[in-house]
Amino acid sequence: MFFNILILCFPLYLMLMSVGCSTEAQYIIYKTGDNKQLQERAIKYCYGDFKVLQQKKYGPYTRASLECHE
Repeated sequence: MFFNILILCFPLYLMLMSVGCSTEAQYIIYKTGDNKQLQERAIKYCYGDFKVLQQKKYGPYTRASLECHE
């Protein structure tokens, strides 16, 4: 019984793993004016290459909309 379930679920698991990064814009929050923090958080969130699409200030913090690249 266990092996039947494993055989059925394994292809689904592989499909989920192959999807990769979402193409929708993702957001991170960082201190306004601290570009080093923006870069560190964006690289960590996107696992490397990214593009900042939009920034919006919320008091002492800024929300940056990111597009992650593979």
